[in-house]
Amino acid sequence: MNPTQPTKLFWLLLLAVFWAFYGLTGRDAWKADEALALAPILEVLADPARAWQAPAPLHVSAAAATAKLAAPWLPLQDGARLASGVFSLASLLFTALAARRLFGPGFAATAVLALLGCLGLMLRMHALAPETALLAAWSALVAGVACGRDAIRLGGILIGLSLSALVLGLRGLPELVAGLGVVLLPLLSPEWRRPAYQRALALGLGLASVLCAATLLTLHAGGQLDDWLRWHGWQRFTSGKPAFRAFSELPWFAWPIWPLALAALWHEHRRLGRTRELHLPLLALLAALLTALQPSWSRDGGLLPILPPLALLAAYGVDSMKRGAAQAFYWFGVVCFAFFIFAFWTYFAALEWRLPTRLAAHLARLTPSYKPGSVATASLLLAMAATALWLLAIPLFPRAKIRPVLVWASGMVLVWTLLIALFRPWMEAGWGYQPLIADLNRRLPAGACLKIDTDPAMRTMLRYHLNPKRDADCPWLLASADRKVATDRAPVWEGARPRVKQQRYRLYYLTP
Repeated sequence: MNPTQPTKLFWLLLLAVFWAFYGLTGRDAWKADEALALAPILEVLADPARAWQAPAPLHVSAAAATAKLAAPWLPLQDGARLASGVFSLASLLFTALAARRLFGPGFAATAVLALLGCLGLMLRMHALAPETALLAAWSALVAGVACGRDAIRLGGILIGLSLSALVLGLRGLPELVAGLGVVLLPLLSPEWRRPAYQRALALGLGLASVLCAATLLTLHAGGQLDDWLRWHGWQRFTSGKPAFRAFSELPWFAWPIWPLALAALWHEHRRLGRTRELHLPLLALLAALLTALQPSWSRDGGLLPILPPLALLAAYGVDSMKRGAAQAFYWFGVVCFAFFIFAFWTYFAALEWRLPTRLAAHLARLTPSYKPGSVATASLLLAMAATALWLLAIPLFPRAKIRPVLVWASGMVLVWTLLIALFRPWMEAGWGYQPLIADLNRRLPAGACLKIDTDPAMRTMLRYHLNPKRDADCPWLLASADRKVATDRAPVWEGARPRVKQQRYRLYYLTP
């Protein structure tokens, strides 16, 4: 594959930066996973030493740091979510570096576009979630092994830092076993038995050993080792998930790169043993599949480490696709995203202009608190410009091998842009915690205390938005609707997020 021109690399970098950071700010948590990820960040901002009590110290520390840096301009939650953009961009850069070292200069852009086009990546990497750090660490590990054959120092540093991050700051000892498999098993191939890679490996393992030993000794001296072992010790090996539950969402989560990865393997299946540049992605894919059996912080977040090796295989597969197959894949993407564009603008017209009337009535029932006209003019103009630009660019896409992944990557960026630009206020009204908590606050006297007996996510968002006083004799009690309350009084207030009606909350005034 021919090297990408500098001008095109600049536009690709601009697209990646926009995709990584757009939509991270100006919104509340929409899922319980984001609220649960916010809880340890609040603790760390109060006391930095509490990072080692969190399930993912690396992500918590990074999110707390970005929240502090952005504090003069952004709310705490928005500033913390910027860490997801940093980790997302790092994942793309490390994947590009690995593709360049394995296959050649022209494959870096293809691998980035393949990763950008993943449906599951779009949803997960724009949330306040520790999995963003997990993806960045795995991408850096694969890049370190790929670089180790030629660039000893760079490869060794990447191996050492990524292993340390996986073990100390993410999922602990299971990640250590999987990571060691990724860096050691390539030695079975003559391509990696070179003295250069052996020196890079020694540097990386030495660096990781020093960092891990120094950190664990410091934690032991400070009495925090037990807190770290609680989330990262040997007990992690006893809490695996069934394979069906772990991989049931992989077909849509890794779309559209898994068909391209299969195409690469099918093209080389007769000489796979001699195609040594594919050995590392295959080993990384196997290790990532095994780690997906370990519990993660969200339902499908454990699948993220599978995406970088799949993107590398997909980049190789794009180069070997026949013209007819590539054209079919390209036009399938065009039709899919044309349908999404039509659907999004139809739903937006129903929300804002009440046309078509039946769809508008249905959406009004779903989120009765949403008020038409909530979309800012700048957001509407951005959505119109992005739609027009994509439609105009379709005939101008180069007739090159990169064309199929280019249409999927650009289409996925367009989908995310339209979701945030057109539907952020509607999703805020339906899934956000802030409107619910504001309605609750209107029923409480000014400065009132509050007892809380709810799910952990709601407790965190109450602390963030309301931060009520705590008092053992407080007469005000907020409880989940499914909790038993020792009173025969009717609730003073009852509410739920419109799109999560199964989670209802009730406010009681108990007799002192």
